[in-house]
Amino acid sequence: MTVRVPFLTKIRYFSVEGDRVAVRLTSHLENLRSARSNTRDICLSEADIAKIDHRAERIIGRRKGYVSASSLKREDRTSLTRVSTGVELNGPTTEDEADFLGAALHEEMPWLQPVTEKVWRDMRRHIQSGGVGVKFSPTLMVGPPGIGKSHFARRLGELSGTSSVVIDVSATTEGFGVVGSQRTWGNSTPGRPVQTILETGVGNPVVVIDEICKAGIVTSSGGVNTSVLHGLLGLLEPVSARNWDCPYHQTSFDMSHVNWILTANLKDRIPGALRSRMRIVSVPALTTNQLLQFCEREVRKRGLSDEIVEDILRLLCAYPEQHPMRNLRTVAKHLDDIEALCTTPILT
Repeated sequence: MTVRVPFLTKIRYFSVEGDRVAVRLTSHLENLRSARSNTRDICLSEADIAKIDHRAERIIGRRKGYVSASSLKREDRTSLTRVSTGVELNGPTTEDEADFLGAALHEEMPWLQPVTEKVWRDMRRHIQSGGVGVKFSPTLMVGPPGIGKSHFARRLGELSGTSSVVIDVSATTEGFGVVGSQRTWGNSTPGRPVQTILETGVGNPVVVIDEICKAGIVTSSGGVNTSVLHGLLGLLEPVSARNWDCPYHQTSFDMSHVNWILTANLKDRIPGALRSRMRIVSVPALTTNQLLQFCEREVRKRGLSDEIVEDILRLLCAYPEQHPMRNLRTVAKHLDDIEALCTTPILT
């Protein structure tokens, strides 16, 4: 079952210019009266014409408060037109489907059980209340690097049929990648969450903000706060997200169906105002057994020899307990190197 929900909350499109509004209203009134009287000979009074002119002026005046189609680039206008009838909500439609999704995530990443369980319970409650698709509370995953926090979010998007996007804010503290920038700027772009919805037509993507603890406070030359931390506040608040103003498109979108996962190594570096809008889940470092289980699944998936698991075990044992290199990234990197060697032709 496909469910569509409104996405544009303010924008309006008119197929004619302002000076044609009165003509269309006149034609509409004549058609209504013709249908009621079963005659095509309709004569409008001066009072009718005056009401039409007054209504046309009000409509044209209201248009100034919305985005004008002529002020958008052609590709932007096309993107907005595609979602003018709404966007889809993808994911489970029954409690059984939510159970299957939760079980699949747990089977692949059992060490992330604290997060999987909360997301699964949120999806079940959403469906029980009459909702459809993936929906869970904004979640902050706190834990050491290399435990699969970003991978979890991407797999959730893949398994549920929703789109997903990962935004790494460790390289820049500006919030333009999340909220977008003013269209009047020379290099302006929409935020990646909005861009993802416009490209896919799916209104409940999984958006990952990676390493949010490394984002700082940034202000423009005019004193405006442009940091990603500030930009996320309105998107994570349910009330403001339902009618969120996009600086690039200069109109409002319903972003309340977006699913947010933020990752951090340390939660203390995140402002309290942002932490209060999220559920915080701590994820411990992986044990050696959990790393080997991951390695075994990857070896089978890639069609490699089982002996490689023993090689990875010796590699992990070379690092002391709690060493930062004992993580999924290390295992995946060595598996990639081994797979590349196995598939590279030998020069003779």
